[in-house]
Parts: sequence; C-alpha cells; structure tokens
Amino acid sequence: MNLRLLQISDSALPISGYTHSWGLEAAIARRLVHDPESLEQWTRNWLLGSLGPLEGVVVASACRAAHAGSGTELFQINEMLDVSIVPPSIRNASREMGEQFRSLGATWEWCSTRLTQLLDESAEPSHGWHHPVMFGLIGALAGGAPLEVLTAYLHQAVLGMIGAGVRAIPVGHTHGQQILAYLQDDISELAPRILEIPPESAGAGCPFYEILCDEQTRLYARMYRS
Repeated sequence: MNLRLLQISDSALPISGYTHSWGLEAAIARRLVHDPESLEQWTRNWLLGSLGPLEGVVVASACRAAHAGSGTELFQINEMLDVSIVPPSIRNASREMGEQFRSLGATWEWCSTRLTQLLDESAEPSHGWHHPVMFGLIGALAGGAPLEVLTAYLHQAVLGMIGAGVRAIPVGHTHGQQILAYLQDDISELAPRILEIPPESAGAGCPFYEILCDEQTRLYARMYRS
C-alpha cells in the first residue's frame, strides 16, 4: 500500500480544498441538487463530463512528465491547463490549491529535493502551479504509477464534491459514503480510458457546468468561494 499517495489524497490536506464546492452551490440554488440522489447524479456528470476529461488527463500527463524528469513538459502542461479552465473562480482555486500543495510538498523529506529540482528546471508559471499538475508531480515522487495517481486524484476530487454536498444541502454522512461507494465503479472504468490521452487533447465538455461555476460567484449568500 502506498501510504504517501494516501496522504496526498486525504481531504484533510491543508491546501484549502474544503473552501470550494466547484459550482455545487449554484446547482443547489437552482434546485438541480437537493437530495442524495441528485447529488450522486450531479457528481457523476461532473466526473465524466468535466473532471476526468480535463483535470484527470492533466494529472496523468503530469505524472508521466515527472517520471521522465521533464520540468519543461510540466510547465507546458500547466500553461495549457491555465487557458483551459474557463470559469475564473475555478481557475483561481486551482492555482491557489496548487501553490499551497507545492509549499506543503517542499516540507516533506521524501519529495522536497526532487520537487525543487524539477520545478527549477522549468520556467516559473506567471500565475502559479495548478493543483492537478502538482498532484501528478507529487504523486509520481510518491512512487505512484500514472494509473494509480490518476485514480487517487479522481477519488479525492469526487470525495470533495460529495463532502461539499453533505455540508451544503445538507446530506447525511452515511448517504455521502453510499454515494462514494456507488461512484467507485465509474472512477475505476474512467481512469484507464483517459490515462493515455495526450495533454493537448484535454478538455471539459460541459458548458452548463462552467455557467453554474460563474453564477455561484454572484449568489446572494454562499458557503464556498467557488
């Protein structure tokens, strides 16, 4: 069992993920999500239509680049993702979490030296490192293979969305765990399908989700920043 990969997948990781719902609050405001069943369907649609095709592809690509020792490729993947995330709130959240993840990784003896070397070999992104790129990079330094790291990323992201629903709808924790269990087959089937997609082909296919993410910034009252 890869304990380091388990650690970076922990929802308690102090990189501010708990402050974001990734557009879920806007869906709740529209009554698109209001109970365990609609939360499950929302999360599945987000996983298959947005998270996997964009961030998932980037995580796997970044993991391969890290294993190859290519800081230049990591920079290129990061720049591609920066222009691919359309809603400004989600783009800023990804940068914020990525930079905090980078700072946290620099404190861990098992990855700090190689992390610094790889990032020093690349150009410094003008707006910071994105979370999926950092996850792929640090997952590789944790000894994870691309499929393993990708699966861990999808799982932790789905758990984060469900956790936001548990707090915001609200949905009971038992229901939240049931939803996670129902979605595990989706994660297991999705990860191998997107594993080898090149980063230049990454892209979300759900414009309505992006509209909701932008709409959330204008809600009268909200719990989450994005």
